[in-house]
Order: sequence, then C-alpha cells, then structure tokens
Amino acid sequence: MSHLADYTRPTLIEIMAPHCVECRAMQPDLDAAAEQHAESVDLVVLDATKEMDRVASLQVLGTPTLIAVNDGVEIARFVGRRSRSELSELFVAVAAGAADTVPASGRGDRTVWAIGGVLLAAAGLLSGPSWILVALGAGLAGFAVLRSVAG
Repeated sequence: MSHLADYTRPTLIEIMAPHCVECRAMQPDLDAAAEQHAESVDLVVLDATKEMDRVASLQVLGTPTLIAVNDGVEIARFVGRRSRSELSELFVAVAAGAADTVPASGRGDRTVWAIGGVLLAAAGLLSGPSWILVALGAGLAGFAVLRSVAG
C-alpha cells in the first residue's frame, strides 16, 4: 500500500465499478459531498475494472468501498452505499482526521439487517416453530440495533 503515502492531504478514495448498481446510485451524492468539501478533502476515484493492481494492493473485496487516508495512512474503511448526509458527515470526519469515529456500516445496511432479522424470526415462529431460526433472526435484529446504538 505504498502509494497511500502519495496522499498527504485528507483524502477519501472511492473504489467503484461501472457495473455496480450501488456505486452508480451513490455517485451523485458522493460527487455533491466532494464538491462541498473540496477545499478540505480530496476525492480519488479508482475503477476496480481498470485499476485492478491498485485495488488489489488496497485489499478491497467489494464495491463501493471508501477508504479514508490522512497523511498517507489509511485511518478508516467503509463498504457499501452511503446516503448524502452520511457522506457529508464522512467528509467532515476525514477533514478532521477522525474518520475512525464514523460507523463502519450505513443506516440503510442496519435497517436491512433489522428487517431481515425480524422476518427470519417470524418465519421461525410460523414454521413449527423453529427455534434456531427464531434465535438467528433475533440475533441479527439485535446486532443491527447494537450497531445503530454504537454508531
């Protein structure tokens, strides 16, 4: 990851792919947040389909991935789509050198986990009951709630 040393200003690196639906959906919000915070944070966009070696050196496993860099050092990493307000909060945190205080998962992800957990628990109750499904669903919903409280 030696090329991170090239980023001496606070920087947010976006790893995206043209075929990634979440990347395309997030791009207008990311561009707006980047424009709003252009004086304090640089945005670097890497296309995972064209810059495979750089993306591999960053150990990126999925898109979209956002990597916060400060003084050439990765300080935080975020995988998945973020809302415009979450992206704006992220840019502010990167500018302050505090990106590691931003929740790793977005509100949308946590909502999906909570709904999935409730549905899984309900399916467990309706299918016999299957206490394993109930426990897994409750665990998933509980995890989502804890991540919301922590973030």
